[in-house]
Amino acid sequence: MHGEAKLLLKFLDGSDNRYIIPIYQRNYDWRPKQCEQLFNDLVQIIKKDRKSHFFRSIVTSAANKGGKSDYLVIDGQQRITTISILFTAMVNLMKAVLKEIGLK
Repeated sequence: MHGEAKLLLKFLDGSDNRYIIPIYQRNYDWRPKQCEQLFNDLVQIIKKDRKSHFFRSIVTSAANKGGKSDYLVIDGQQRITTISILFTAMVNLMKAVLKEIGLK
């Protein structure tokens, strides 16, 4: 097995990448407590002016099918899902603010 450190944005980057949660993985079950801990970790990154944060390991396995790069998510699906929801909320908020001030 080969592991490598990668920045989260680099990991998620690429419209040709697709991350698939296998059916045998547990359902999404993060509660407010886990989301709050992730949020607090992100706030501390900003407050302490840190350049990075270790989100714990995310384990994937290549599952090449068709023209896309498919990856089975073996571990880290809760974090990936929560961070994706957070990014989507941030983009939607920024769009709403830009619209409100007449820039978009």
